[in-house]
Amino acid sequence: MALASNAVDKKSKINRYYASRVYADREGYEILSWSSREVQMLRFKVLLDIMRRHFCETACPRLLDVGCGLGELASFLEKAGFPVKYTGVDITEEVLAEGRRRHAELDLRLLDVFQKKCPFGEQSFDVVYASGIFNMELGNNEAFAHTALRRFQYLSSKLVVPNFLHARSSFQPRICHYYLPEKLLEALDENKYVAQTHEDYLDNDFTLELLRLGGGHEGTRRGTKAH
Repeated sequence: MALASNAVDKKSKINRYYASRVYADREGYEILSWSSREVQMLRFKVLLDIMRRHFCETACPRLLDVGCGLGELASFLEKAGFPVKYTGVDITEEVLAEGRRRHAELDLRLLDVFQKKCPFGEQSFDVVYASGIFNMELGNNEAFAHTALRRFQYLSSKLVVPNFLHARSSFQPRICHYYLPEKLLEALDENKYVAQTHEDYLDNDFTLELLRLGGGHEGTRRGTKAH
């Protein structure tokens, strides 16, 4: 019971923080607490570059955007000419409502994919992406990140692409949590996935590229850095 209560408290903290930032005339990156639109787009571009290596541009992979916010990733990919079958999930109702107002055509759902009974079946998506959902300091970030990565591997048939704040960052506000890539890779199911770490696009950020074995691409070694 105490564990369940603790999880509810953490979700409430997240919901209160982001719900308070929603205004109809506010830029999406400001609502989601990114430092700038350029920083948000750089993170999206890492995903785009990864997908272009693994899918042709007519493949239209099924993409799950976890912590989708306003669904701006879908707009970014559309403008880049890379179509996907997009599903966005978030736990903050106010953010999703604003996302639906701005992008009524998108499939945006109020869902927690980390609940004990997953709302989606195994390998329901070709790509599972998450940007920014691990940044807020909640006291259990390392354990949650490992749990999340395992859930993402369950949901994906090919690629898992999450990003994190980097422990090498010289500026580390206490409200955020910073990670070592090698520690996160301990959550990797090495029988099913191989990994690359992308850490050359921002000083304070990195992206993991987890590729399911047998997904039609020669495996890269665990922990290989992309430059």
